[in-house]
Amino acid sequence: MTTYTILDSLIWGFIASIPLLIGSIVALFVNLPKNIIASIMAFGSGVLIAALAFSLIEESFNLAQSIPPVIAGFLAGGLSYTIANYFLNKKTLGNIRKRKRSHGEDAGGSKNASGLALLVGSIMDNIPENMALGMSMITGGTVNIVLIVAIFISNFPEGLASTVGMKTNGKSSKQIIVLWSIAVLISTISAVVGFKILSNTSPFIISIAISFAAGAILVMLAESMIPEAYEEGGIKIGIATMIGFVIAFGLGKLEGS
Repeated sequence: MTTYTILDSLIWGFIASIPLLIGSIVALFVNLPKNIIASIMAFGSGVLIAALAFSLIEESFNLAQSIPPVIAGFLAGGLSYTIANYFLNKKTLGNIRKRKRSHGEDAGGSKNASGLALLVGSIMDNIPENMALGMSMITGGTVNIVLIVAIFISNFPEGLASTVGMKTNGKSSKQIIVLWSIAVLISTISAVVGFKILSNTSPFIISIAISFAAGAILVMLAESMIPEAYEEGGIKIGIATMIGFVIAFGLGKLEGS
């Protein structure tokens, strides 16, 4: 079992988060077709689903050795995301139907939509993901490659798609890069928080925290990434999601062998 330090969690948290900024830069300088963006989002969704099913939930159960805390944390995470997403939509994005909608006439929010609101939307996804990454370094004694790949792949289309909308609404390249740099910083720190705070916490509490993160991620997929991917990419999105799931499953088995 490898012994990790805070620096390790910082490095891995940064590696998992940097695609937010990379996706943003790509969107600023490369005009990718919508169906390509949608396929990338679907692929990332499949990877995340596999990480939830075969990594986070199993790890949570193994720590608690009991189903109730796993279910309690999972439900709390999903409900928390839904509530936060509802108020973000209602209070900051006005008449935008979906927080992460990034294409079309109203892409990225209305003309008065705050860049901070878009930043908060991204952080809502990444805090639980990166905290789970930091936790896994404590609970598993090794870097969870499947989870890192899942976060990495899902962050790229998020940064890319949201930046397309921000460009449409007149945000300057400098403003966009600064916003996503802040998102990367906060997401990276979340991995350190997950690592440091939970390093001295009981396995029962860690179990609840991991399942909380899993629930939040799953609801994010159901409310945001998958619906938007299907809307922009059509029926091939199912295949892209399946491929992402299979690859992540294979990586998990190779890692455990």
